[in-house]
Amino acid sequence: MSISYETIAKALFINYESLYDINMETGEYICFYQSEAYESFDIEKQGSDFFETLKQTVPRVIVSEDQEHVLKMLSRDALMDGTKNDEYYSFIYRVCRDGKEIYHKIRAKQEKNDGVTHVYLGIRDINYLVKQEKRHSEEIGSLLQKERNHMNAIMASAEGYMEINLTKDMVLERSEVKDGGEIKPLSRVPHNQEMTRYSQLSQWVRENLLATNHDAYELSTRREYLMEAFERGERRVSLDYSFKTESDELQPCKQVFYLYQDDNSKDVMSFCVIYDLTEHQKKEKEMQELEQKLQLSRIRNFTGQMKPHFLYNALGSIQEIMLEDPQYAFDLLGNFTTYLRGCIRSMASDRPVPFVQELDNIRAYVNIEKMRFGEKLAVEYDIPVKDFEVLPLSIQPLVENAIRHGIYQKGKEGGTVLVRTCESETAWMIIIEDDGVGFDCEQYLGEMKMGTSDSAGLKNIKFRLEKVLGAEISLDSTIGKGTSVVVSIPKIKDEGGAGNGNNNS
Repeated sequence: MSISYETIAKALFINYESLYDINMETGEYICFYQSEAYESFDIEKQGSDFFETLKQTVPRVIVSEDQEHVLKMLSRDALMDGTKNDEYYSFIYRVCRDGKEIYHKIRAKQEKNDGVTHVYLGIRDINYLVKQEKRHSEEIGSLLQKERNHMNAIMASAEGYMEINLTKDMVLERSEVKDGGEIKPLSRVPHNQEMTRYSQLSQWVRENLLATNHDAYELSTRREYLMEAFERGERRVSLDYSFKTESDELQPCKQVFYLYQDDNSKDVMSFCVIYDLTEHQKKEKEMQELEQKLQLSRIRNFTGQMKPHFLYNALGSIQEIMLEDPQYAFDLLGNFTTYLRGCIRSMASDRPVPFVQELDNIRAYVNIEKMRFGEKLAVEYDIPVKDFEVLPLSIQPLVENAIRHGIYQKGKEGGTVLVRTCESETAWMIIIEDDGVGFDCEQYLGEMKMGTSDSAGLKNIKFRLEKVLGAEISLDSTIGKGTSVVVSIPKIKDEGGAGNGNNNS
């Protein structure tokens, strides 16, 4: 049975787009195989001058940016020189097919046939392989970027770091942070041969830089201790201490040993990071001071609400009506208990409570005041929105101000206080309005800012609401017409305060 040369070539080179046999002495060529895709380029399968045909074909087949490169690589001299050794001669370029750029690879080899030099040249579509390699490269790049991001996060507040081979007692790498004028403590560690041994370096730091926690440092940083910790399954060891700076001040630090094992040598390794806790301690101190201010504000608010004359008058009035109307007196005592409970809760904590709980305090206080002032006082409620939180005893004092400084100042005429709620997309709002005597709002706010007015109660409430909930209080008043106070509590947490997470229309 006869098998043609072309049939054998197709069987052997089925993964190729095209296969050429080029006579390097005459330039004659024959293409004894083309794929269906390659046939779309309409290239002559044989001819008398491969290199001349190449010049005519390249401009319409090859991507413009690669044309010069292809002509250079497939010139007679380049092919002869590139294939003269036993190694294959190859390069990659792009063709344009159906409006898309497709990566191809040429592979050529030189052979002697009856004393004549031939170059056998195969063209392969490697577009899939290039894209796959590109995807792998992008994935590797993404992983490397994540690793860099993690490292940057670890090192963001670091005083310095060391990479240590604990098994061999070697410091492989170390770096210290230098900050402005004063040299950071770790930067004072000598760079000499002894300090390449971890145990020597650790001892030098303990004897020359450490200011506190010497015993814990000596134990936790020992090479043997760290290796035993790794064997126990621990992958992280940390301790806190303070360094002595050049100016003999204390610099608080945290040292963290991240423990792992080298895959090849099986040595126990550690990446050790030393963090400067100075800013962290400053923040902690600021938070403690803020908490103290909030606690003082709660105490002032509590003592401000627990006015002796109000308590005496309320209890005296309840006592007077006990015989005339026992049920009313009983109800008032319940209101008085609710009011006292709210005051005590305010002093104990500034943890937000449901608004309906604060509303109970308001109603209890109003009922007591109405007992004393009768028809002169009217309080109305418009509460379509109530599923949110406020601070305990933060709204009731605003209603009390409206009654005492707005309505009662009108004398026998009396007036009305309206307590209502509403919401926007970003905030819950509580509005307290009265038709009382009003006041010069601009003057009052100026005095409150300067601390010359009797406004400690409002300042404390404003301070608590701002710091805990990120809330705002706006005040508007007109002499002879009345006053409006709006408390706006954000639904979303912001940098200024805790915000309010409930979001129910």
